[in-house]
Amino acid sequence: ITGMNVMKYIRQKSTVPIIIISAKDSDSDKTLGLGLGADDYITKPFSITEVMARIKANIRRNTEYAAVQLEQTKLVCGTLVMNLENHTVTKSGEIIELTAKEFDILRLLMENPRRVYTKAQIYSLIWNDAYMGDENAVNVHISRLRTKIEDDPRKPQVVITVWGIGYKLGEQK
Repeated sequence: ITGMNVMKYIRQKSTVPIIIISAKDSDSDKTLGLGLGADDYITKPFSITEVMARIKANIRRNTEYAAVQLEQTKLVCGTLVMNLENHTVTKSGEIIELTAKEFDILRLLMENPRRVYTKAQIYSLIWNDAYMGDENAVNVHISRLRTKIEDDPRKPQVVITVWGIGYKLGEQK
């Protein structure tokens, strides 16, 4: 396995800083490495003090980003609170048990409260698959989600139907 493939794999799982140290010093090699997810690229020969400074800078930058991301661990819509850190949803303090797909649909809507999503968009984003025109999967999950989170699922206030288009998050006070 190449270093570039290792880096692609790490990037799929983590945002840990990656610094490439390589004898390859062409612009195309640097561009490729940085484009695939490296945070820095150092060519040989190098000074150890420069490497240490770059490591400290990348750790500092990553730590500051992590602090900002921690602030984004809760999404709120009225009495509904989604905790992204521990993958839970509560309504008025009571835990709501959601399936993974229900959680993902609700998260999509809560992260983009003013956006309307078509069924095709929801299907593509949640199932990571091409939409083949079968609305049943989305309809069933939306219906089950409403049963769990709405005060009256027949008159939804959280997951709103935009007729002829799709779904959006309701305006909560």
